[in-house]
Amino acid sequence: MQEMKDAARDAASGMTAAAADTIEKAKDIGRDAVDRGYEGAREYASKGMDYAGEVSESLAEFAQRQPWVALAGAFVVGYVAAQALRRLSL
Repeated sequence: MQEMKDAARDAASGMTAAAADTIEKAKDIGRDAVDRGYEGAREYASKGMDYAGEVSESLAEFAQRQPWVALAGAFVVGYVAAQALRRLSL
């Protein structure tokens, strides 16, 4: 009878250790996935900021070269935005 209890205790202890190992492996995999996702998002955001800077510089140069066209474009964008907001608020 004692042998059965010892065998059951050993089996339970082995299962507990295996479960703890599995949990640790899952945590490591999860941490790695989060780290990869974070790095990917950081690179994507950096590229986006670089692109936005380039566009901003291009628009500034264009506005300096063609101020009247830039002013007309700003008016059109403002008008379209105002119309869209007006339709949404009704």
